[in-house]
Amino acid sequence: MAKLKKIRKEKLSIYLARDSNNPDSDIIKVENSKEPIRLDLPDIESAILYVKRQPPKSAPPWTRLFTIDNQVDASEFGMSSNVGAVFVVRAAGATFVLSFGTGFHLLKSESIERDFGLKVTLNSVNPDKLRSLDKASYDHNPLNSRTQSTRDVDIFNLHLDSEMEMLYAVTGASLVKEFGSHVTGRDALTIAVEAKLSDIPEILSEAIKRYRSNLPDKFSWVENINRVRDYDEIEILDLELDQYLSKDDFDSFWLGEPEIVDWESQIGYSFDMYQKTLRHVVLSFDDYIKYLDGIPPTVELMKGHVIHVNNSEYQSVKSWSVYRCLYAEIKFGKDSYILRNGVWYKVNSDFVSAVDDYLSDIDIHSFSFPVYSHDDEADYNDHVSKTENGFCLMDKKNIQIGGAYDKLEHCDLIKDGNEFIHVKLYRSSSTLSHLFAQGFVAAEAFIKDSEYREKLNPKLPPSIKLIDPKLRPDPSKYKLVYAIATKKDLPVELPFFSKVTLKNALKTLRALNYNISLAKIEIDPTWLKTKKCKPKKS
Repeated sequence: MAKLKKIRKEKLSIYLARDSNNPDSDIIKVENSKEPIRLDLPDIESAILYVKRQPPKSAPPWTRLFTIDNQVDASEFGMSSNVGAVFVVRAAGATFVLSFGTGFHLLKSESIERDFGLKVTLNSVNPDKLRSLDKASYDHNPLNSRTQSTRDVDIFNLHLDSEMEMLYAVTGASLVKEFGSHVTGRDALTIAVEAKLSDIPEILSEAIKRYRSNLPDKFSWVENINRVRDYDEIEILDLELDQYLSKDDFDSFWLGEPEIVDWESQIGYSFDMYQKTLRHVVLSFDDYIKYLDGIPPTVELMKGHVIHVNNSEYQSVKSWSVYRCLYAEIKFGKDSYILRNGVWYKVNSDFVSAVDDYLSDIDIHSFSFPVYSHDDEADYNDHVSKTENGFCLMDKKNIQIGGAYDKLEHCDLIKDGNEFIHVKLYRSSSTLSHLFAQGFVAAEAFIKDSEYREKLNPKLPPSIKLIDPKLRPDPSKYKLVYAIATKKDLPVELPFFSKVTLKNALKTLRALNYNISLAKIEIDPTWLKTKKCKPKKS
C-alpha cells in the first residue's frame, strides 16, 4: 500500500498596517533586516521580503514557502529555527505584514492595526464551534483570563459575560476555505493552511474583506466596549481631555482609588507630603483643583502629581498618580470614551443609551436618610439604627458557607422588617461596582440557598426571622436598597462601569421578583471640608 504523502501546512501570522500609505520603514525595522527581496505575486501592488540580519545556521521548514519556486535563494535564511522574516504585501487597498519565525521582532507595534485578527476571526468562525478565548473584565476587579475547551463549543459555554468582559482573542472552526480548518485572531490573524506563495494574495483579499464587514449579530456585543490601545488615539484622547479640563466643567470627573485599599488603616489623602499639607477624608476632584491654586489642570500635570494615602502617623503608605485616580467620561466625535485607572476605553454609544434607558425607571427611595458625616460606614450605620425608627443594625460578622457565597455580608441595615439596605460612601467606581455585586449575590443567596438562610436566620431581627429557613421566601415581599453617600445625582451621574454592574444586578433581581431602590445619602459639606494636618514638629 502506497504511503500517503503528508502535505505541509504553513502557519501564517497576518497583520494589517494602520496606514497603507506609510513606507515600509514606518511599519517595520528595516535597519535590522538584510537587503529587501522583491517577489512576484499575482494581483498585488508589491511584495517585499525582509529577513532578519545575522541568521544562524539552519533553515526552518517555513522558508520553503519562499524558496520552492526559486524566487529566494535558500542561503538568505541561514541555518537555524531562530531565523525570522517579515513579508510586506500591498494589495486590495491595504498593506499587510506577514511574520515568520522570529520576524515579529521587526514589527513596529505602533504601526499595526489593533484587533485586526480578532475582527477577521469573528467574521470567519462558526459561533457554535469555538475552542478558546482570551477575555478581560472591566468591573471592580479587573482580570485577564483564557478559557479553553477540548471540543467545539458555543462562546457562552466558554464562560464569557458579554456585558462585563471584553473579548480580545478567539480561536474557532473556520467557515472560510482559504483560512483552513481553524482560525485564531488577536492583533494578528493566525491560520495554518496548505498554501503556495501564489495563494497569499487570495488569502489576504479574503481577510481584508472580512475585516471591513460588520460583525454577525451573535458577536455584535464585542464592540460595546473596547480598550483603546492605539498610541496615537490615546494621545488624541488625552488632548481632548485637556480641552474638557480647560472649560472648568468637572461634572463628568471623579477622583477615586484605582485599587482596593484598607480604609481602616489610613486617615486620609494628600497631594504631597509636606508637613502642613491638607489631608482629605475622601478623594475629590474639587480638592485637587484647589490644590493647584489657580494653575489650570492638564493631563501632563496629573501624570506628574501624586496622591498619597496617609496612615495615622501621616506617612505615605501607598501612592498613585492623579491621572491614574481620575475617572472621566468624555465625548469625542460620535463616540463615548472613559478613562479609568489610567486606561482609555471606547464605549459604543448605543450601548451607553441602552444602559441609561434600562436604569431610567429605577425606583428612588422616598426615605430621607440622615446626612453622612461619620468616620466610616460602620459608625454611620450604627447612628441610623439608633436615631431612626424602623431600622435594625445587622451583625457585621460574615456568613461563611463556602462556594460562590463564601463570606457574605447580607446587608448593613434592615428597615421596616423587609428592606435590606446596603450602605456605601462613594470612593471610586470600583467601590460602587463592588456594592452592587455584593448586594446582588446576598439577595440571590437568600432566595436560592437554604444553607445560607439557616446561617443568616439567627442574625435577623426577631420581626423578620424565618419560621422555616428551608422554605424558599417570597422575594416580592422584600426590597433591596442601595444607599450611596455622594454629591452626584443618582443614577444619572453614576460612573458608567458602575451603571453596567447595576444594570446586570437589576436584571437578575427583577427576574427573581425583588423590589429594588436607589437611595442618595447627602454628605455633610462641613465634614467634607474637614482637613487633618500633620502637627508641627516640636
